[in-house]
Amino acid sequence: MSFEVVDVVHGVLKFPSYIRSIVDTAEFQRLRNIKQLGLASHVFPGANHTRFEHCLGVAHLVQRLLAVLEKNSGKCIDESYKKYAIIAGLLHDLGHGPFSHMWDKFVQTGRDKSWKHEETSCALVERIFQRIPLSDCQKEHIKGVLIIKALILGDEETLRQLLPKEDMFLAEIVSNSFCELDVDKWDYIVRDIFYLKHAIEISLDFLSLFQGAKIAYDGDGVSHIVYNIDDMSNILRVFEIRSKLHREVYQLPFVALMENYIKDVLVSAEANGFTLDGVKLTEAQHHLEKFLLLDDSILRVIELDGNPKLRATKDLIRRLAERRGYQMIERHTHKDGVNGFGEEVTSEIVQRIDMPKVPKKLPVYIDNVGSFFQPFLRDASILTNTITYKARIDADSTDK
Repeated sequence: MSFEVVDVVHGVLKFPSYIRSIVDTAEFQRLRNIKQLGLASHVFPGANHTRFEHCLGVAHLVQRLLAVLEKNSGKCIDESYKKYAIIAGLLHDLGHGPFSHMWDKFVQTGRDKSWKHEETSCALVERIFQRIPLSDCQKEHIKGVLIIKALILGDEETLRQLLPKEDMFLAEIVSNSFCELDVDKWDYIVRDIFYLKHAIEISLDFLSLFQGAKIAYDGDGVSHIVYNIDDMSNILRVFEIRSKLHREVYQLPFVALMENYIKDVLVSAEANGFTLDGVKLTEAQHHLEKFLLLDDSILRVIELDGNPKLRATKDLIRRLAERRGYQMIERHTHKDGVNGFGEEVTSEIVQRIDMPKVPKKLPVYIDNVGSFFQPFLRDASILTNTITYKARIDADSTDK
C-alpha cells in the first residue's frame, strides 16, 4: 500500500508505505513546528510554511527525478538505492533548530563554532534507524544508513566507497556538491515563491529543465546527472532566482536585524541560567532527546520559566512581541552621509550573498551525442557580493 499526502504546491504526493513509519516518528513530526523561512514571516506574514512540508516535497521530487532519469536514460535503478535517495530527501533537514538557519548562528556563539544542522540531521537519521529496519540483512541496513547520511551531506568521497561508479549520479539528487543543481533547491524555490505570492513575482516555467535530465558517464565511467543544452537558460535562471530570493527575502536587512535580536535573546537566556533540564541550548545537539524538544516555541518556553534571573531576557522577548526589537543595533548621531534623514548604526551586519552565477561544473549534453561536456569548466569566476548593511531609522519614525 502507498502513503499519500496532499500538498498545496505539488498536489497529491504518493509514497511507498515505508515512508509512513518514518514520517510518524517524533524526529520528523518536530519539523511541523519549525518555519521554513525562519524570521522572514515577520516581514512576509504569509510565509508560515514549515520544514515538515518542505521535506515531504523534496522526497516527492526525488521520486519524480528518479523516474525521469530511468525514462530518459533507459536505466533500471536499483530499488534499494531509490529507497535510500527518497529517505535522504525526506530527512535532509531533520537537524534544523528553531527559526531554521538562525539557530546555526546561535549555536556557533557557544563551543561548537563550526556546527551545521546537517550534522544533527545525520545523528537523528541514526536514531530513527535504530528502531526502523532498512533491510532484513544487518549488513545492508548499516550500509543503507551510511548512504542516506552521505546523500544528505553531499559527501562524494564516502559515496565513492559505498556506490559503484555507475550509480554515483545518486550523489547529485538531494545535495549536489558537484554542480549545485538538486531537488532541495527545486522544492524550496517553488514552495517559497508560492507562499510569497504578491510579495515577489517569479515565473516557474524554468523548472521544465528537470524533464530533460538523464544519466551519462565521464571518461572514468563515473555517472552524472546531465542536462540538455537547450535548457541552459533555465538552469541559469535557477541561480538567478535563488539570488533574488536571498537579496529580497532571506537576507533582507530587517530580517537580518530580527535574527540578530533573537540570537541575542537566546544568548541572554543561556547566560542567565536557562537550560533544557540541565543542558545548555548551544549544546542541545549533543543530547538528542533534548534537541527534539526544540522548535519555534522556544521563546514561549523561556517566558514560562520561573527563574528570576531571566527577567531581563523576558523583557527582551516582550519588546519583540510589541514590535520594539532592534531598529538599529547600536546608534549614534551621524549627520554626514545620511542627508539629514535620520541616524545610522555604528555596528554593521555583514552578509555574503551569492549573486547570479554559473555552476562551474555543470554537465550538459546535445541530443544524439553520446557524451556530455562542461561548458563553464574553465570559468573559475563565481560572482559573490559582500554587502555591508547599516540599518537606518528615520528621525521622526515610529516602530515599523
